Amino acid sequence: MRRPSAVRSHLTAGPARTLLGLGVSAIFVFLFLRDTDFGAVSDAFTSADVELILIAMAVFFGGVWFRAVRWHILLRPIADASPQRLFPIMAVGYAGNNILPLRGGEIVRAHTLYRQFGVRHTAGLANVFVERVLDGVMLTLFLVLGVVAGWVGLGGMAPAGDVLTATMAFLIFGVTVTVVALYVIARHPERAQAIIVRLLRRIPVLRRHDGAWVAGLIDGVRPAGDPALLTAAFFASAAAWGMEALMYFLVGEAFDLDLPLPVYLLVAAAANVIISAPSTSGGVGPFEWAAKEVVLIYLVAAHAQESAIAYAASLHGLVLVPITLVGLAFLWYYHVPVRRLLRGAAPDEEA
Repeated sequence: MRRPSAVRSHLTAGPARTLLGLGVSAIFVFLFLRDTDFGAVSDAFTSADVELILIAMAVFFGGVWFRAVRWHILLRPIADASPQRLFPIMAVGYAGNNILPLRGGEIVRAHTLYRQFGVRHTAGLANVFVERVLDGVMLTLFLVLGVVAGWVGLGGMAPAGDVLTATMAFLIFGVTVTVVALYVIARHPERAQAIIVRLLRRIPVLRRHDGAWVAGLIDGVRPAGDPALLTAAFFASAAAWGMEALMYFLVGEAFDLDLPLPVYLLVAAAANVIISAPSTSGGVGPFEWAAKEVVLIYLVAAHAQESAIAYAASLHGLVLVPITLVGLAFLWYYHVPVRRLLRGAAPDEEA
């Protein structure tokens, strides 16, 4: 059987996957910029309110802090980790996700968690998955609020359209099923482990594997079976995503878009849902395209497309660049080999 490090390198560094990511980014960048008056885009950039953009950046980091609080809550059953110590590890994960394909930052985050707190990699990754499910809950809520606001014409909003409405329905179903499944697994860990191992042994390459690592996965999702912890984590998620939506709004005000707040909820949902498929590093291309397309549903002004392009590009730059720089600094502090990370070779796991 392949060593874990070899599998990770295959997952994150394959030339075909790198080319796929670049190809997807190129297609979406073309769609994002086609039929554009670049002079009007330049004018939109130069007229933006820099002070509001700086405030938006500070708000974004406040959202990252609440994500660290949420992670602290979810880790309580398996590790005593304060938000202060988890914030740098969150930044490490952001940096990894933004420079590696296939969300390789989650592997680096789990590795750093293991080195700092002794949490098994499988448990760390499973715990991160619970985080992602909570993110899905919040994005679904954003879509519901935005779509309903369009239905009732709040602030003069038009209906969001069939694509966003269908995405909302799909997420409601998918998130509900996933939350229920995690709850059942967490409430019945022994039975869940036995069933998972039995199913895995039907896969030829895993037929002779003892499945011991499955216990780590079950351990990582234990918070999903604790209603009190799950409720606290939900409110921390609401605070984190609320600050991120506020950031989207502030950047929109900086570019004088003058759109109702529910539009920015739709922008946040659409942009983050489209980059949930880990095909490009940092979501470059799909994020900008989705943000622009949602804004153009509602923005009626001269050079609306150019204003939307300037907004989407600035927004993604604020989401990507500052936290990536902070994360790279902590990668250096934690002695994670950045060159190996850039090549897609994550540090070795425990035996």
